[in-house]
Amino acid sequence: MQQTAARSLPHPSGQLRPFLVFATASVLAVLAAVCNPSVVRQPLQLLSFIMGQGQSGVKSEPVSWPPANSTLPLATFAAGCFWGTELKFQRLPGVEATCVGYTGGSRQNPTYNAVCSGSTGHAEAIQMTYDPKTVSYETLCESFFNGHDATTKNRQGGDVGTQYRSAIFYHSDEQKRIAEAAKGKVSGATTEIASAGIFYPAESYHQQYLEKGGRNGRAQSAAKECKDPIRCYG
Repeated sequence: MQQTAARSLPHPSGQLRPFLVFATASVLAVLAAVCNPSVVRQPLQLLSFIMGQGQSGVKSEPVSWPPANSTLPLATFAAGCFWGTELKFQRLPGVEATCVGYTGGSRQNPTYNAVCSGSTGHAEAIQMTYDPKTVSYETLCESFFNGHDATTKNRQGGDVGTQYRSAIFYHSDEQKRIAEAAKGKVSGATTEIASAGIFYPAESYHQQYLEKGGRNGRAQSAAKECKDPIRCYG
């Protein structure tokens, strides 16, 4: 399994930065005027980059995945923003370990910003190990479909783009059969069902993001069977 840490890029020079900040702020103002948060999201990331924050202003460490010496099967799902999806599965009994990342695309070692641009073909996804003695793959698929709107193609709420598509990446013929059967029970489902390819773990600060506090520093419980509402951004 390939691993990746966030790549660092040179920032614009101090002389150019004021001009670029002004130009980006102008673009933001126009986009905000049309009230499209999914479009505004990218300039916000660009502005953060220009101001010297790079990858969300947080240093990322290499992520080790899958767990060493684990003999448990893998399951991989994509259901929009991976923060909330991960917490849903963390709470499910039988799910032993989780990792958010990128899969289903063409670029090697993609970063969060690259995936968010929609240019890499990857989906934001969650991969997990699970204990079949406690939770079946059928139950995982049921939780997956209950946890998002599978009928909106390349979109979950205000998040729009192929990176937010609904998808199941199967690891065996049995998983494929179960996934297709589960999809058939959801009228109008647009869920992609594809063989699991390379899964690139996301930058370390994305892992268990909501459990750690999210954007607002308010940790959310990952306890098994917790029923607390999930706040998407913390």
